[in-house]
Amino acid sequence: MICSTINDNGELEIFSKADYIVLMDGGKIIHKEKNPALEAKEKRPTVAKRCLELGADTVIAPHGSLCLPSYTILNGKVKRIYIARRGEKLSEAMVWPVNMGEIAYSSFLATWERLAHLTNKSTPRA
Repeated sequence: MICSTINDNGELEIFSKADYIVLMDGGKIIHKEKNPALEAKEKRPTVAKRCLELGADTVIAPHGSLCLPSYTILNGKVKRIYIARRGEKLSEAMVWPVNMGEIAYSSFLATWERLAHLTNKSTPRA
């Protein structure tokens, strides 16, 4: 089963900003729930933990989602972790394996989002 995050239009969206967490099996969404990260202090790790709770064996993380804490939560507990472009439909997404550059970028973006939240400034678009 594949876990990821989407917006209201069904497009992949970064863990910290997505409207929903979804679980897919056989190319169909079998579970959809409001993203608990929207109300959490630690947004990206909240999604990673929820994907594990839902029983996912694969996670598709939209670009900018997989910070080091989230990667640490998922690594070794799911079979595969992939990255995909934000804005693509989950069922049509072109994915690639996670790499350290993605983790570094996502960690930077997560830090930026926290600082921006504290100072009420906008965050950069991934």
